Amino acid sequence: MKTLAANSSLPAEPLIDEIPLSLWGRSDLRVLPWERDPVDLGFHSYTYLVGSDSDMYVAKCVPAAQGPKFTSGLTVALVVEEHGIPAGGPLPTAQGEITAYHGEWCWALLRHLDGGRADENDPVHMRRAGETLGAIHTALVDTPPPPDILSWDHLDVMMVAEAPFLEDKPWIQRAMCEAYETVAGKVTVGLLHADASMNTFRVKPDSMGLFDWGEVMYGPLLFDVATALSYLERSVDVGPLLRGYIAKSPVPPSELPHLGALLKFRAAAEAWIYARRAWVGNDIGNIGELSNANLLDRARKNLASAEQDGERFLSQYE
Repeated sequence: MKTLAANSSLPAEPLIDEIPLSLWGRSDLRVLPWERDPVDLGFHSYTYLVGSDSDMYVAKCVPAAQGPKFTSGLTVALVVEEHGIPAGGPLPTAQGEITAYHGEWCWALLRHLDGGRADENDPVHMRRAGETLGAIHTALVDTPPPPDILSWDHLDVMMVAEAPFLEDKPWIQRAMCEAYETVAGKVTVGLLHADASMNTFRVKPDSMGLFDWGEVMYGPLLFDVATALSYLERSVDVGPLLRGYIAKSPVPPSELPHLGALLKFRAAAEAWIYARRAWVGNDIGNIGELSNANLLDRARKNLASAEQDGERFLSQYE
């Protein structure tokens, strides 16, 4: 009998021989060695590099309870790919499904995005990342929200619902509500990636792609921009990214002053997530300094500087 993970609310990490590659009808696939930086490991999932003599994929699993949201996010990735933008979309199973449930997990086999990591210190890469994100938002304008994803107008669970892990942290929900009220009805909304960063872009000479579509939501499009900016070092010039984004997106530049409020919401949402992870004992992805406690502290610091950061980013656009 397989032992439970340290967090009893999560299944144990699948073993290599438990990856259900047969569900894709590909007997030629095998799991390959994959050395990655800790920052590239997921906090809500497990991933494995899979390949044949001619193809490369990423096998990804999330707990079965998260399967519907995961599946819906991957349907959005397929729409993005239909518009010619690489997105690491799913390979259909032998039964034609986007994902497959096996044991305690929901699995997908995702196209591996080759290319180099986008360099936040390269203004050309930053410009292309902004253009890619803007083009994605434009491509998704007429796509109806799939079921089971988070919606900006239905975040009561995060913003107002009582939770034991928030009892000594009232600042989290207070900040979320303040940020929400600041931008409600004032920003362009639509489908968005919800966790874009320079680590999730891959650049080639003739294209740039964005992968990891498991957290798709419906909300302010600028939230994707705020999220990408929130990961950058303070020394980075974000002007090229913002100008590239505005050039290709459906968002007018008049909305950019709301970046501060969206940075505030992002930081508060991260604090909510890491507080909950610590409370339930979820330590997936917690390697080295990336502990839930340290990440919660980082989120609080980002929250404190959010409005000032928004003004700084806006000045670099202008």
